[in-house]
Amino acid sequence: MDPATVNSEIVTPVIANPQAAVPMATAPNPALADLQDIIHPDPIGAWPWAIGYWLVLALVIALITLLVIWRRKRARDFAPKKAAKQLLNQLDRQAPSYVSDVNSLLKRTAMSYLSRDAIASLDGEAWATWLDSYLPAPKRQRIGALLAKRHQPTPLTLAEANELHELAQAWLASKATLSAPEQTLVQTKGYVQASGDAQAKSQAPIQPADTKQPEAQC
Repeated sequence: MDPATVNSEIVTPVIANPQAAVPMATAPNPALADLQDIIHPDPIGAWPWAIGYWLVLALVIALITLLVIWRRKRARDFAPKKAAKQLLNQLDRQAPSYVSDVNSLLKRTAMSYLSRDAIASLDGEAWATWLDSYLPAPKRQRIGALLAKRHQPTPLTLAEANELHELAQAWLASKATLSAPEQTLVQTKGYVQASGDAQAKSQAPIQPADTKQPEAQC
């Protein structure tokens, strides 16, 4: 077969139907001409916060404020006991007046929280019972016997002085709120009204130590 004839047979169908090779462009639809592009909403930002975030923030601030107020009030409440602990550590346990000094210190501390009338006249078994009520159970029934020895001419032994020191520290470390002794306790246990300069000194409430530095002299 002639090569020219073969090439004409192969090429002719392609040329004979040009529409099959090149698609015709479709006419635009008039109904779609008036349509607008899709408008996407703006992305949501972090500000301003929603109302829920503001409520949570307000709650956190309120809790922090209450915590600060509570801590300051607690520090003020325990300031006299803290000052008394420092004074207790400065007392000489071998001094003959150690028992009287500890007794006066405890009374002054108690009167920093309660009225003078409720505490100043307490003594003897009534005073010891009231002190025991703020001591741990294993340490009770001992402080009264040790404090009673201030009326005796023989001073405490070093072991007794150390025990009294530990009991006084335990009483000062108590976190319980002090309350005035019941009147029935005073009447049934009895009391001794002390007098003199030592008693007048013991009736002065303990004030928190002033931590402010003196101003420079001009």
